[in-house]
Amino acid sequence: MTNASSTQGSEGPSLSRRVAKAGSWGIIQVMGGNILRLCSNLIMTRLLVPEAFGLMALIGVLLAGFNLFTDIGINRSVMREKDGDQPHFLRVAWVVKIGRGAMISTAVFVLAVLVWFLAPIYAPEGTVYADPNLPYLMAMAAFVPLILGFDSTRNELSQRRLQMQYPAIFDNLNHALTIVFMVIFASISPTVWALMCGMLVGAILKVTFTHTFYPGPRMAFVWDKEVADRLWHFGKWLLGSSVFTFFAVNAEKLILGVFLDAATFGIFVIAMFWIEAGVMLVVRLGDGVGFPVISEVLRTRPHDAPRLYRKLQTGIDVICLSAFLVLFFGGQLLIDTLYTETYQVAGLYLTVLSLRFLAVRFDTVNGLIMNHGNSRAMMVISGVRATWICIALPLTFQYVGFNAALVIIALVPLVTVPYSLWLVRPYLGMKQISFDILWLVLTLIIAGVVYASL
Repeated sequence: MTNASSTQGSEGPSLSRRVAKAGSWGIIQVMGGNILRLCSNLIMTRLLVPEAFGLMALIGVLLAGFNLFTDIGINRSVMREKDGDQPHFLRVAWVVKIGRGAMISTAVFVLAVLVWFLAPIYAPEGTVYADPNLPYLMAMAAFVPLILGFDSTRNELSQRRLQMQYPAIFDNLNHALTIVFMVIFASISPTVWALMCGMLVGAILKVTFTHTFYPGPRMAFVWDKEVADRLWHFGKWLLGSSVFTFFAVNAEKLILGVFLDAATFGIFVIAMFWIEAGVMLVVRLGDGVGFPVISEVLRTRPHDAPRLYRKLQTGIDVICLSAFLVLFFGGQLLIDTLYTETYQVAGLYLTVLSLRFLAVRFDTVNGLIMNHGNSRAMMVISGVRATWICIALPLTFQYVGFNAALVIIALVPLVTVPYSLWLVRPYLGMKQISFDILWLVLTLIIAGVVYASL
């Protein structure tokens, strides 16, 4: 049984065929998920006021923060460890996930109590932080990480084996069912609580699907100090990196939540929805397909890794450039067509934020750094990004204005590009590095032109 499990990932179809299949399913997963999220977005914006989306965006940032603060890279360990597909390893990793989920849940609930006491005193009036529903939403949201902690590591195993059809099918089914429940809840009570209930239903469905339909060993409570130590050894630097990543990725919501009124903040969230939908496709292809493929090649024939990386990067570049052009030239039309007049200013935000696609293509370079086991460098990269956004964004908003702040938000990934390219130069060669430097320079020039045209 164990031998079959360990060899499944290496025998059978060729790597190129498995990559093509996994990439196709990855695109189906992201595109299907984005279509469903769009449907949910359009339906719920007609049932709820903008303030509801601002509140739930803040809840999402909170959960993402605690998730990243405790992230030791279990999914990446399953993909890169030689015995990561063994039942014993997967069960120990599952127990670690459960403990982590319980820790996050407790922390979120404690923070909810603190907000309940302190927000009426210190939160600026009229902002998201002053909303009386916020502490109660946080307390309810504490159940989400507790539930997701029981998510089966069959999920990570399917990524290691490039069996992306399972997350593609069942994640989208989860989204569809969650939308149905949210609409039902909103028809009963058209408030932010409809979104909160939908989040809880989605967590329950995800755990149910991974235990029921994904292939792999049945989960059991198993402990092994040696496996846990390996998870910690790889993940300890990721832990620091993840803390910084949270601020690098979510600082704009935390900071703008202080400066913007609840309605404007909710409209900004709508614009970011479209950016994050496209970025998710890039991340899915990079992490869900690129990372496990490069990991497998580095384990078996490392000399082929640079060539495969260049092929992956070319595909990512085409997607990023296309997404930028579509949203820069068509963002306002998109918002005008799909949303009511209340949300029309989101079109301007979307046009500026489309610059993010020219910057996010460099995240595949960071994936290559991670594949070589340099999790310490990832902590440095995340730390620099977090420091930059936390300093530059509030100063830019205060002294230059909101439009300039949007440019800062879009270009955050560029801050660490020189360091990342310096780290990977031995693997990629100067030809690829020179191309990446040219892309960086052109992106900065385009950003200047975009801002000057506002």
